[in-house]
Formats: sequence, structure tokens, C-alpha cells
Amino acid sequence: MKLNRFLIITTSLSFLLLAGCAVKRPAPNAEVNFEVPSKLSIIKKDSLLRIIPTTTTKKETPGFARELAAKLNHAGYFKVGNGPNPRYVLNLDTFWADRCDNSKQTSYNVRYYKKAIENKDGSGHDIMVKDYGASYTAALVGGVSIYQINNLEPLAYFNVVAKDTKWVREQNKNEAKVSCDTKGTRSKLMAEIIKNIDGLLSKERRNIPVIFPSGGDAEAKGLILSNQIKKAHKKLESLVTPVPLSDLTPARYEQWEKEAEQNQTPKRVMSEDLANFYLLYMTKEARGISEQSAEVIHDGYARILLLAEDKTLIDATADSMARLEETAKRLGIML
Repeated sequence: MKLNRFLIITTSLSFLLLAGCAVKRPAPNAEVNFEVPSKLSIIKKDSLLRIIPTTTTKKETPGFARELAAKLNHAGYFKVGNGPNPRYVLNLDTFWADRCDNSKQTSYNVRYYKKAIENKDGSGHDIMVKDYGASYTAALVGGVSIYQINNLEPLAYFNVVAKDTKWVREQNKNEAKVSCDTKGTRSKLMAEIIKNIDGLLSKERRNIPVIFPSGGDAEAKGLILSNQIKKAHKKLESLVTPVPLSDLTPARYEQWEKEAEQNQTPKRVMSEDLANFYLLYMTKEARGISEQSAEVIHDGYARILLLAEDKTLIDATADSMARLEETAKRLGIML
């Protein structure tokens, strides 16, 4: 079975390489909604990840890597720590800049303004008053990159920024004081990093350009295009041959043709059956793949490539095969 699968895939790849030398990739003629794996879907749950802070920045945010490790462990994304043989590394580059008014600077942050004074008899007048201002502003910048240890392949990279400004004004200069710490800003930066990582771990559904062959059931195609994948899958299961795709041969169709003539029943057309098989495997792929289903779908596409003679079906299957292989790579699935 393994040898047979190897021969199918090797022959299909050779065919694709030869075809690729002669023609360009055909233009897609439809869009289908697929479940797209996240950028970090290759990371299995509870994989050991080590955070390495960069210490060459102009002013590293102290203790930030330790805080991030605690947050990620609490969220349950990965196992973050300094244990041996981590599978992934998160490189954290953070620095901050701030400015805080001291008492001398507060003395110069004077604002004069009019204040209305009203007497008991209803009369009034304006006086000039002043207050003192104290300010604190901070900006934190973070650069996060995640790598796979065994090949140093970058899996994700993003930047985050958090800033905060505080103003306090008091008529008494001694009371014009502001808290000069980055606690609030650090929380904002941490939340942004967690939000980005959460987004990188989340699956999504996205419309992907595909190639539909000229053959295949029109109703099933319409269901696929309208994102009714389950209905299309059920429809196509009722249309494909009762025999598995792996057992289809031209000789079998010759036999079926003779039986159809004898029984005066409609003849099966191999090109139409293969197109429906292709659409069936596409519905399986669109619903999301696992390690097991990816292998089944890949073998199906490879088998269709070996049997197909219709150029539109060959183009469509080759395109889908390349898409599936790219998705499998992102999930860490070997095909």
C-alpha cells in the first residue's frame, strides 16, 4: 500500500513538473470558502517555548519577559519555560522611553487664567489665578518573533506599541504630583502581545481562488460556491461511483458500458465521475484537514491526476494539490 502510494505521488509530481515547464498556472475561475489554519497552527499544544529577551536595546523593559511567560502559561497556549530542548523560541525585543516632570519642572508648568468671584450682594469681579502642572508620558515598543528551533524557520513576527500620558494640575505646587511609572503602559503592551498571539493561533475561514473543471455536477458546484459545503458533500457522495476511486480503471468503464447496453441503463462517463470525485475531495478539504484526512485527500488528488484526460480537470487538480500541500506544511503534516 505504501509502495503504491509512493508510485502514485511520484508519477503525479513528475507529471506536474513536465506540465509546469510547458504552461503557466491557469487562472482561477471560482472562489471557495476554506478553513485556513492559523500561522502558529504547527505548534502543538503544550509544546515547550522559551522566551529570549533581547538586551541590546536602548532601554529594555525590566522583567517584561518574565511577566509575558506567566501570562502565556496562564492562557494555556504553550508551555513557557527554560526547560531543556525547547521546540520553539519567542524572541522578545522591548524598550521604553519616558519623561516625568520633577519639582523644578513643575514650577515652570504654570498656567494663568481668569476666575470669576461673586460677592454676597450679587456683584462680582474677575481675578487672575494660577495652577501648576505635572506630566508624565511613556512609550513602550515591542518586537516579537517566533522561530522553530530545528530549522530556525520564522513562523511569525509582529510589532506592538503602547503609550500613555498623564497630566495633573493643582493650585498648590506641592500637590501637583504625578505617578511616574509604566505599570498601565506595560499592561497595554502585554495585552497587545497576547491579542496578536491569540490571532496567530486562531483558525479562520477565507475565500480562496480555485479552479473548477468543466465537468462535474452543476448543482454541487453551486452549493460549494454558496458555502453549503455539507450539502454539496452529500450530493457528490450520491453521484460518484460505488467503487472507490483507487479501483477505477478504463477497463472497468468498458465493463460498465457493456452492462449498460445490456440493461439499457445510462452509461457512466469516466471524465464526469473523476470531476465529481475532485469536487468531493475539495469539499473534504474545505471543511478543514487533519493529518489523516490530508493524506486521504492528497492520495485522491494524485489518483485523479493519473486517470484524468480532460485538461481543465488536470489543471484544477494540480492547483488543489499544491494548495493542500501548502496547508499541510503550515500544520506540520508530512505528505
